[in-house]
Formats: sequence, structure tokens, C-alpha cells
Amino acid sequence: MYDNAAACAIQIRDGMHMHKNKYWLITAVLCLAFGVAAVFGIVFCRRQMEGIEDTGISTGIKNHSIVYGPAADTFYIGAHDNAVMAFRDGEVLWSAGASGAYSDLCLDEENDRLYAANEDNHVYVYRASDGTLLLDINVQRKVVGIDVNGSRTKIAVITNTGSSKSNLILYSMEGEELCNTIFSISQRGIRYCPDGETLILANKRGEVSRVTEQGEILGTFRTNYAIMQMIRNGGSYWVVCKNGSYFELDESLACLRTGMVSNTVKALISSIGVDAAGEYVLVGTEEGYVFVMDGADRQIYTADIGTYITAFVPVDRSIYLTGYGDFVKNIHADRLAKMDVYRQLDRGFCAAAAVFFLSAAAGMILYLPRLRLAAGRMIKKIWKHRMAYLLLLPTFALLFTFNYRGIFTALIRAFTNWSATNNTVAKMDFVGLDNFKKMLEEGYFLTGMRNLVLLIVTAVLKTITVPLAAAWLVWSIRGDRRKYLHRFLFVLPIVVPGVIGTMIWQKIYDPSIGLINELLERINLGAWQRVWLGDEKTAIWAIIFMGFPFVGAMPFLVYYGGLINIGKDIEESAMIDSATKWDIFWRIQLPLIRPQISIMVTLTLLGTMQDFNGIYILTGGGPGTATYVPALELYLNAAQYGRYGYASALGVVLLIFTMTVTVISNRVTRERE
Repeated sequence: MYDNAAACAIQIRDGMHMHKNKYWLITAVLCLAFGVAAVFGIVFCRRQMEGIEDTGISTGIKNHSIVYGPAADTFYIGAHDNAVMAFRDGEVLWSAGASGAYSDLCLDEENDRLYAANEDNHVYVYRASDGTLLLDINVQRKVVGIDVNGSRTKIAVITNTGSSKSNLILYSMEGEELCNTIFSISQRGIRYCPDGETLILANKRGEVSRVTEQGEILGTFRTNYAIMQMIRNGGSYWVVCKNGSYFELDESLACLRTGMVSNTVKALISSIGVDAAGEYVLVGTEEGYVFVMDGADRQIYTADIGTYITAFVPVDRSIYLTGYGDFVKNIHADRLAKMDVYRQLDRGFCAAAAVFFLSAAAGMILYLPRLRLAAGRMIKKIWKHRMAYLLLLPTFALLFTFNYRGIFTALIRAFTNWSATNNTVAKMDFVGLDNFKKMLEEGYFLTGMRNLVLLIVTAVLKTITVPLAAAWLVWSIRGDRRKYLHRFLFVLPIVVPGVIGTMIWQKIYDPSIGLINELLERINLGAWQRVWLGDEKTAIWAIIFMGFPFVGAMPFLVYYGGLINIGKDIEESAMIDSATKWDIFWRIQLPLIRPQISIMVTLTLLGTMQDFNGIYILTGGGPGTATYVPALELYLNAAQYGRYGYASALGVVLLIFTMTVTVISNRVTRERE
């Protein structure tokens, strides 16, 4: 009866466990389903946040400036490649040409005029409806900005000469020069005030000034950073600075609004645009990034066009943009209004996905007995030694920051065009496996690998032969004083810096006064003399022979320590059984010091694959590529050629090769042990 009761209790307990297991399985499945749903939510939100659309307007060349005529529903685009075009419904109405880039456009729809500033030192006036050239003004300087007063009686232009001189020149509508004022600082923009008599100028020193037509300064607003562009929107003037800050000013230069983009990619600021209502601010960059700020000056959106952005223009509820490429794109303000909502939803879905997937993983661990037990043991151990883990956290943080962070960065940037010129995130582009293809195409890496294999084989042979023999001979000496003296003499060369030792060997190999050639001449073997480091047949072997007789202090001490730990009693027992010194070394001592040999082989492999100091000092990889190695190729590309992405790819390949060789070496040694 007792047995029946116990059996019933066991069945009840097992049933409860099964019920709990089913509960955890159901929880894991539900959490996984919710996590997948959250992922779909993330995808939906990010599609809604893709606010930039292509308009289909194509000039076929690089663009520079753009204006819009609402009455005629026409876009006028000034190209960087010597052309200006008019578009309606995506179709070309007319086009005209010049011999320079159209830097700025000003449209007067009421009088059917398009005023175009060109970098070929001319101002062109076209009939806006058909592109007929009405006036050509030879300014004799590079024109960077143009505007027309409200009464349509004067044309004001800004020119730049060199990097520090600008001219404010006024012309009549017939092209007659009215006045010319010289400024000692380069100007970045010009716009007339509503009174038609004063102008707003912006310069690269970070100053926005209100001046008379004769150049007299009436007031100045200082931004403290170089201004990249100035535009007018309604009754306000907007400027954007080099550091990503922007300002809205009225005609009296009172600051109405200011903000700053979060430019974490360190892109170079180039342009600014606002919607017709003046709520949303768009900042463009030379690398093609667009930063969008809302009415509260919060950054709600970032897009990468991939091409230098030069100009924006508001049209109804949209903002159009163009730049150094064959594109005109637009952003809808209505979509921007919802951008912040979708951004918050995206963050919520990301957090939910992380929680649900972690919960699903926890549910599966609790459902599977083995995983549950393993997880429980690990948690108990961590909790038991929680103070130790807590104290180790700063160490782990420092290790990640200064050791592993660089490795992860190299792993990522090995697939980019990171270089001395593309040195910011904004300028870097994903290039896939191009860097790895270069290794095969250029050939230096493959040549270096062949040399490296030879250096590895000879280095391992040098490490496991001469130092081991020297350690065994010193260990075999009778008398502690003599042992100490010989051990000291073998280790003494370690105090000489490695660079000094390499330079000594450089003198030994010298073809004129070197020890080797001098010795060959003394023993009447002058025919054997060589330029040891300058001959492709002998250079690599000269590198290998460097350090003769190859008694490295480190392997010597490791092997000597291993022999000491064996003890004399084993040797004495073997000698009682008639074993010779050779038998004792080969069958007893050598197997017992295999761990030390394994360590030295591993360290030699790592050191040989990473070291290039001796080669760099003696031959620089030459003659030709006779002594080239991958580590030297990595150094030259990173330190001299500025090809950081390619150098990172080399590092990744060397890391994989090093880990593979090390794992194989350890596996072979472990199996023998």
C-alpha cells in the first residue's frame, strides 16, 4: 500500500513537471511569435520613415542650383556641367548652355525672367518661358550669388576672387554697372531685404551682415562658425554653419530660431533648406547625408542620398533637393509630421523585440532539462562569486575599449573604402569583398604568404632544436655554480634591444665591410661573396640566418625550467635500468617537456606571423618582393599608403590564418600528450 502511495506521488510530481514544461514551451512559442510581430512592426515603421522620393526629373548631368515657379509649375535647374534647364511634369521645356557651373538662380515670374549666376564670370538673363537669352553681363569675376530687388530695377551679385576677396556689384536691368564694393572676406550668399535698398550678406567668417547697396554695414550677427550657405524663405533668412548649427534671422538680424544637427558621422555641411511654412529644417552635406529637424529643433530623420547636396527649394507641402548628381528628390512635409511618431514606435518595437526574443530563449532553456540545469548552475556560480565578477567589470570594460574594440572596428571596416581621404563614417562606403579581391589581384599578399610559410617553418625548427639542446646541456652540467654561470651567459643577450641586434646583423651582411664577406676573403673564398641583402636569391635566407646560433633566451629558459621540474630521481631510476643519456632524453625527458615545447611553438607561430621589424630594417621587403611578408604589407598600407580598409582586410585574413594555425598546432600537441 505504501508503494502504491509513493507511486501515485511520483506520478503526480511528474505530471506537475510535465505541466510546467508545457507552460514554458507555450510561453517560448508565444514570445517568439510576438518577437516576430515586433520585427514586422520595425520594418513597417522604417518604411514609413523613408521620406525621400525620386521625382523622375533628369538633366543627364550634375546639378547645382534649383528654383521653382508656382505660376508655371516649372522647375529651373542650374547644372554644374555648363547647362540650365526648365522642367514641367518631368519633361524638358528648354535648355541653354554656358562655359561654367550655374552657381545660383533667381526667378522673376511676373516679368518672365530667370537670372542665372555662372562661375564663368557671367550673369545670364533668360526668358523663363522659352529660354531665350535676353542679357549677358560680363562680371569678369567668379559669380557665386545673385538676387534682384523687389521693384525689379537692380541686379545684385556677389563674386569671389581667390579665398579672401569678394565684390558686391550692382547692375541695372540693362547690364550697366552701378557700383562695386570690395570685401576682404569671402562671401557665401546674398539676398535683398524687402525694402529693395539694403541687402543681407553671409561670409565664411561666420558673419551675417545687413549692408547698403554701396557696401556700408548697418548691422552684423555673428555665428562663430564659417557659414556654408544662406537662403531666404518668406521674410526670414536662414544660414547653416560648418559645425552643423543653423539660424533663422529677420531683416534686422534678430535671431528667431536656432538649432544644431547631430552629425555623428562627421559629414561636411554644405546646404540648408526649409519647408514653405518654415517648420522643418533640412541640412545637406557633401557626402550626401540629409538631416531633418522638426519645429522643436529635434532631429527626426537622417537619410543618405550618396551625393553632394547643394540646394533645396520648398514647393507647397514638399521640399525638393538636388546636388552633384543627376537627381531631383523631394520630401513631403506631411510625412515628416508623422516621422517622430514612427520613430518612437520603431524604438518601442525594437525594445519589444529584444524582450520577447530573450523571453523566448529563457522559456526554451526552462523547457529543456539539460539547458535548465546548466543555466541554473551558471547562475548559482555567478551569484556565489558576484563580488569577484563585480570587481572584474572595470577590467572587462577597459579590455573591450582598448583591445577588442579595435578588432571589431577592423572586422567591420575591412568591407569599406576607409582611407586617408575617406576617413569619416560619412565618407565610407560599403565595398563588399573588393579589399579581399585586391589581395589576389595585386599579388603582394600571395608573395608574402609564400615567404611567411618559409619563415614559419624555419622559425619553428630554430625554436625546438638549438635552444632545447642548449638547455639540456646546461641542465646536464654538474655543479650549481657552473650551471648558474652558463645559464647567465645564455640569457645575457636578452638585455640588448631587438632593434640593436637587427642593426648589428645589418653590418654583418654589409657587402663592403661586413663580417661575412671579410671572412670569406680571408679564407680565399672571395668568389662566394655576395650582396646578401640585395640579392633576391640570398635575401630571404639572410633574414632566416639572422640571430645565429639561434639560442633564444625565452625558449632556453622555458625548456630549462621544464627539465628542472622533472627531477633527478627519474634519471637515476632510468640509469639503474641501464638507460643511456640519449634514452633518458628521448624517452623520458622529451615527452615530459612537451607542454613547454607546445607553448614555444605557439608563441613562435604568433610572433613570426606578426613580426616584420627585422625585415623592415634590413630590406624593407626587397629586393623586389623577395622578403615581403603580409604583416609588412599591412603596415605599409596603414602607415604610408593610407588604405586603412585594405589594411583591415589584411588584418582579418592574418587573424584567421593565425587562429587556424594555432588551433591545429594545439590540437596536434594535445593529441600527442
